[in-house]
Amino acid sequence: MAKLKLQQEVLESLEAAALLPFSKAQRTLVSSLKSGQNHWYLHENAEELRIAVAATIIHSLKESYEDVARALILVPTSEIADAYFELFENLGGHTDLRVWTAYEGPKIQQQKEDIYFGADVVIATPKRLNELLNIEGFNSASVQTLVLDEADQLLKVGAISFTQRISDSIPPKQRVALSSSEKSVGAYMNRFAFPFTKGKLSE
Repeated sequence: MAKLKLQQEVLESLEAAALLPFSKAQRTLVSSLKSGQNHWYLHENAEELRIAVAATIIHSLKESYEDVARALILVPTSEIADAYFELFENLGGHTDLRVWTAYEGPKIQQQKEDIYFGADVVIATPKRLNELLNIEGFNSASVQTLVLDEADQLLKVGAISFTQRISDSIPPKQRVALSSSEKSVGAYMNRFAFPFTKGKLSE
């Protein structure tokens, strides 16, 4: 199997966390994220794909830069946000990347201050990120990669308007949707991420 093309420090962190070797699905996602192009993948194992997302974003960003986020990960729940945050903490200890979460529960003013004073990666629920946009607590102008984790959940009634508003607010750069269902995702990708490649990630 070909060598996993990630920074040596990232590979060492993955090995130390017993997260290697990567599966075929994870390797495909790494390549897709590094390509900078739009992709929509149906998947069978969300947890292993989150490892690939975090590792690749750390590899791509490398270090902190200016004050505004370059990567945005939208998630349906605070539990998934916290899982991502832990991955970034474990795999990015060799960097000075600033990673913040934003979801309902903690005080929004504190989240605004954290993100305002410097962020490279923001992991957020659509509702809370919209609230931050309303109070100028998130600058979306430099987002280069948007990942929709469980995209079908983010595009359900009650959440879809928040997700679409966020997508309207960021530059027309890379969008990667990961979902276990096709419901509503195709229409979203056609509107916000055309052209895109669709595939299925399996072991």
